[in-house]
Amino acid sequence: MIERRVLERLFREANRKAEARQYDGAIAVYRRVITLAGDHDPQAVECAHWGIGEASFSSGNYPQALQALQSALSLNPCEAAYHYLLGIVYTRLGAREDALAALGRAFELEPRKPKVLRGYGWALHRFGFRRRGMTMLHEALARRPDDSLTLTNLGWAYAHEGRYGESLVCLERAREIDPVNLGIASAVATVERLASAPLSSGYVPATGPTLFSLDDDWDEEEGSDDDGDWADDDLDDDLDEEEWEEDWEDDELGDEDEDDEDEDEWDDDGWEDEEGKKWEDIDDGIDIS
Repeated sequence: MIERRVLERLFREANRKAEARQYDGAIAVYRRVITLAGDHDPQAVECAHWGIGEASFSSGNYPQALQALQSALSLNPCEAAYHYLLGIVYTRLGAREDALAALGRAFELEPRKPKVLRGYGWALHRFGFRRRGMTMLHEALARRPDDSLTLTNLGWAYAHEGRYGESLVCLERAREIDPVNLGIASAVATVERLASAPLSSGYVPATGPTLFSLDDDWDEEEGSDDDGDWADDDLDDDLDEEEWEEDWEDDELGDEDEDDEDEDEWDDDGWEDEEGKKWEDIDDGIDIS
């Protein structure tokens, strides 16, 4: 059996590499954990798969992220964090049914988590269920009023519906909270341009925050009281909790959209607003993690 101190050292090494955005190096270390732990320490194997999934997602290797997250879920099917990130990956890939199923499961497990409300709400809105998606985004904002990512997602959702005034209110507030975020500044400029343009001109481009940071900690949202926090389990008995704590993004309610009577209509090529203007798929450039 592999000694615990060896696994501790490897996880610390992998975490340092991931924080430095050396994702390939981190993945290599996580794979070594899987090899060494084998059947002796299934929780270490589960967490290593999760680490590979997160690092792969951050590096843009979505197929590898899917495989790793599915492996983690095979060992712990009730971890909301895994379902959440799996849904975000599927959203990035445009796999709407899989995305909504994964995010819906995360919502079942963590219905009050702002991160889950934000991500599920954006996916619902992006895939045509505008009213329900907008409701979830508003609930996420109610739970974390100063979350710039939620405000940005909500701003884009309003922009999709041609509600540019409300969009700019959200985006300007996001920019006040995070003034150095170039993605938010770009979103403000884009919506200002759309608001001043004729309705028949152009598309909403794939702009918005594009970097997926690792500082939006799952546990900090609700005071570190998540049942799925593996840092509190047996594997962590001998470790500094800060060394083992998982960061995951991620990216991501009240008012209903009275204009959206056809929210369940799917459109493979995009979708139309009430003026009949065609919108392109803008999800590729928006951070909902």
